[in-house]
Amino acid sequence: MKSIVSILSITGFLFTATSCSDWLDIRPESEIVLDDYWQNESQVNQVLSACYRSLTEPGTMGRMVVWGELRSDNVTFGNGMPTDMYKMLNVDISPDNEYCHWGSMYTVINYCNNFLHYAPRVVKIDPNFTESKLRAMEAEVLTIRALSYFYLVRTFGEVPWIDNPSIDDAQEYTIPKSPEDTILTHLVSDLETAMIFARDRFEIPDYNKGRITRNAVRALLADIYLWQEEYSKCVELCDQVLSDTEQQLALVPGKDVISEVFYLGNSSESIFELQFDDDIMFNWVARDFFGYYGYQNGQWSFPGVLVTGDASPFDFQAGTAKESEEDLREKDFLRQETGGDRYFVFKYAGALRQENVTTGVSTYIYRSTSANWIVYRLPEIMLMKAEALIQLQTNLEDAMDLINATYLRANPELIDGELRLSNYNTKLDLDKLLLRERQRELMFEGKRWFDLMRLARRENEPSPLLNYVVKKFTGSATIQATKMSVMDALYLPIHTDELKANPALEQNSYYELISEGLYD
Repeated sequence: MKSIVSILSITGFLFTATSCSDWLDIRPESEIVLDDYWQNESQVNQVLSACYRSLTEPGTMGRMVVWGELRSDNVTFGNGMPTDMYKMLNVDISPDNEYCHWGSMYTVINYCNNFLHYAPRVVKIDPNFTESKLRAMEAEVLTIRALSYFYLVRTFGEVPWIDNPSIDDAQEYTIPKSPEDTILTHLVSDLETAMIFARDRFEIPDYNKGRITRNAVRALLADIYLWQEEYSKCVELCDQVLSDTEQQLALVPGKDVISEVFYLGNSSESIFELQFDDDIMFNWVARDFFGYYGYQNGQWSFPGVLVTGDASPFDFQAGTAKESEEDLREKDFLRQETGGDRYFVFKYAGALRQENVTTGVSTYIYRSTSANWIVYRLPEIMLMKAEALIQLQTNLEDAMDLINATYLRANPELIDGELRLSNYNTKLDLDKLLLRERQRELMFEGKRWFDLMRLARRENEPSPLLNYVVKKFTGSATIQATKMSVMDALYLPIHTDELKANPALEQNSYYELISEGLYD
């Protein structure tokens, strides 16, 4: 299974405590024998930083974004989209597609497994490295590993569970897949442990956004509970985040979201975001997918058919009211192609939007610096809790208040414009409202496909998901719909290379049947 978990070569790193990006500055020096490496606290810190750094690698972060967004109704073809990405978007998915490779995620997992295996011995060697320091660091690593596995489970359904480090060639690498429930049970247990020992906050402010805090653990565990349909547990975790006063989380005003949340980064509403900068690790994924100064039309765009009309999350008629008629997020997150009908992504690509108050015409100023990547932020916690309350069919006024918190900040000019429960008469109406608000707020953040997957999983059939996704295809979408006509087809196939390297693996059932000619 060497293509899944490559043997870890510990390299030398520079550790400083001046900023979060400096802490992640990883500079290879030489290979060091593992057993000789773990001697002091500094070396433990170096491997901890490697766990974080591995998440920012283009192969890892690119999959986080592609797996969570590309196949959803948010994304259509932009400029220069790679062939394998184009095929996946068009539901032409085969086991040799590069985005079916999962090795980069298992590299992250292997860094974490090495840390969890070796770091405890350092407590006995270095008197400065205390048990309490170890437990706090282990909480960070358990959460990073759980995040990686959660992406894998949501994308492939079943994957190998590996919690031992890959150290030498004598190890057993033919490891079969584990059921989803088994892996999620491991993750819940790990995160419950992490919540006990995680830091509430760090002395260096940027660490509170760039490293795992207790709120980051809570956010991930709430997300897992939402996936598992454990709605009461999800609400409980969200409440712990929303009531926390330690980190002073707060929504950024709507007019400042692009500049503060996505351009500058580490904002007051951020809970955990991957740290990038121009010198150490540039965010090439955001630049290539969305664009930047000098390259404004990225590989992805938003389907024009969803900007207006009944299929759009904007300008939506809800009872006697109109949702999001002048929503800032439509203007801030999307930019219409000059002289064209395509809508390119401005979120993450942009620095500032300036609107002429007389003409209403916007000027879009693009970034030339690297963007952080937000994994969790406060609005998602609010909308996770709202979704859970709607599924529980309880405290619906509270659910509507949470939806209104994000909605009203993006619609500040509305007079008496809050969304009213009386305009949404059924649970289905509320389900659709919640999905629209999540789409408006979180588009292009790697969330939408998983949102639609939860919808399909609740019904145990793909039709609810297809009702959204097929709308982005021009003309007839019969071929694409047919290829997503069963639940197993919503998961990706295991890459051919992984199957060759690990004989214990079995291809995901839908793609195995395709290979046998039982599906067209």
